[in-house]
Amino acid sequence: MSAVPAGAILHSPSMGSLDPQVIVLATLAASLVLFVTDAVRYDAVAIGVVLVLAGTGVLNYEEAFASFAAPAVVLVASMYAFAAAVSRAGITEGICNRMFRKKESESEGKLTFKVVLVTGLMSSVLSNAAVVATMIPVLGSLSRRLQIPASRLLMPMAFGSLLGGMLTVIGTSKNIAVNGAIERLGAEPFGLFDFSLFGFILLIIGGLYFLGPGRLLLPRGRVDTTLSEHYRVPEFLTEVLVEPGSTLINRPVFEIDVFERFDIKLLGLIRAGGEKVMAPGPYNRIRTDDVLMLQGEPNSIVRMRVELGLRQRHSVEVGDIKLTSDDVQLVEGVVPATSTLVGATIRSADFRDKTGVNCLAISQHGDLQLRQITEIPLQVGDTLLLQGHAHDLHRLTESRELIVLGEHHAPDLGRNALITGLVLAVVLLLGASKLVHISVAALGGAVSLVLLRTIRPDDVRRSIDWSVLILIGGMLALGRAFQNHGLDTLVAKWMSGISGDIQNPILIIGMLFTVSLALTQVINHLAAAVIMTPVAFSLATELGISDRACFMAVLTGAEFAFMSPVAHQANAMIMGPGDYKYRDFLKCGTPLSVLLVIVGTILIPLIWPLR
Repeated sequence: MSAVPAGAILHSPSMGSLDPQVIVLATLAASLVLFVTDAVRYDAVAIGVVLVLAGTGVLNYEEAFASFAAPAVVLVASMYAFAAAVSRAGITEGICNRMFRKKESESEGKLTFKVVLVTGLMSSVLSNAAVVATMIPVLGSLSRRLQIPASRLLMPMAFGSLLGGMLTVIGTSKNIAVNGAIERLGAEPFGLFDFSLFGFILLIIGGLYFLGPGRLLLPRGRVDTTLSEHYRVPEFLTEVLVEPGSTLINRPVFEIDVFERFDIKLLGLIRAGGEKVMAPGPYNRIRTDDVLMLQGEPNSIVRMRVELGLRQRHSVEVGDIKLTSDDVQLVEGVVPATSTLVGATIRSADFRDKTGVNCLAISQHGDLQLRQITEIPLQVGDTLLLQGHAHDLHRLTESRELIVLGEHHAPDLGRNALITGLVLAVVLLLGASKLVHISVAALGGAVSLVLLRTIRPDDVRRSIDWSVLILIGGMLALGRAFQNHGLDTLVAKWMSGISGDIQNPILIIGMLFTVSLALTQVINHLAAAVIMTPVAFSLATELGISDRACFMAVLTGAEFAFMSPVAHQANAMIMGPGDYKYRDFLKCGTPLSVLLVIVGTILIPLIWPLR
């Protein structure tokens, strides 16, 4: 049974007469509500948790803030640096392009199995979000080349990245956080490859699922429709004629504030002689008899026409060809987890001025947003329809602010790829041998990458998802409070009471599996795992069974974020490019979750005996 450390309950004037257990439970309940409703960002919730625990004296300030400097936080930050270096060096892209050269005799099912397997293996050492960000454009290009709907490939890829996280301790930030919580509980933490065999079995089963019944449940998305048709651009596109005497004549685009005032985009100019200037730059001038291709709300365009005395033309024909030229492309861009655009709007981010690219439409959670798109706060996984010059789109791709889905060409592997691979191998070797703590090895490896100039310090800073680090720190603090005040023991007794006279402890493993999986679908998977870890430890102590088996049930159950697009960033990032709906995750993810829970419940006691 987990003991309450002496002196752990630190009374202070700010805490008054409130029971610390009540405060912790209330904090946990409030956190769960905020996670489920998504009313507040995860990192803001985590900071609020720490402030409440420290401010009420439930934890002293050293305990509360120490979680932000825990080895788990350092290790996760270091692995983000490795993911950025691997991406910059083109290693993952090179592997993918070589693995996914489909042969004529290879079926779609075999290709899908290969996608799951390759993605899982890469996710064993790199963050899920980084692997998914790399794979989306690769599979998007493969989808167009082979005329296979992207929806048939992206969901297996995302699920494969989640399963791959169970191959090593560093596979996901959740694994690292749970291992840190286990270490703090006084139990033996997992070694780097302790559950690799178990994870590989789950990965193979996941691949076979999509090779067989799972493939039948995947939706069939668009293949033949153009981007402009899919995003319904024609509904908001108008052509107006600049007649002699207009105040727009001979003015450069940047001087015409009416476009911004009425929230209208100038997508192109058609000169009197038929010359097309698509995605005109700030210094392009308006001429007499130019036809302006405008996108905006119909009412806004009418008001602008009245103010400027412009005449509408009714010959507009909209298609990808009309909106593009030799140098101007129409592409999609996905908002990744590490983008500074998350939480911002197109207007507040000065997107057009900073990138030179027009945003024509937004797909958010599978729903097209066509009205007032400049005022919509962007979220992870939002897909933007972009129009811009090739060099501007290339610069946007290099900035990593968006995952641009255009024609994909793998970079040549060179010196940086070799150095990054060698440094990563050394870190894994040191971590496996336990010569030094894995967090020390990973931090040393990240510093080496910077010193060897394979990645710049600014790139490291931009690659880190700081919200995840803050979330880990906050949840570790909540887990510490949970344990310090005996709540883990109370919950364990409650769960063992529910199980009644169950003599078979395998059912207890199934219960931990199910509770962790259920929490993961509605709150962040990392938070679910860290909250359940001390409960699993106390339950194992209460029932006299192996804590390793109980930890694995929590660790694995929290990885099965298959049934909701908001359960994991990997799911959110594919929703737009794959044209998925919420029901698609429920339809494909539920049978896979049930299958893997059954398999895991059987395998865990075989690999980690309960007695």
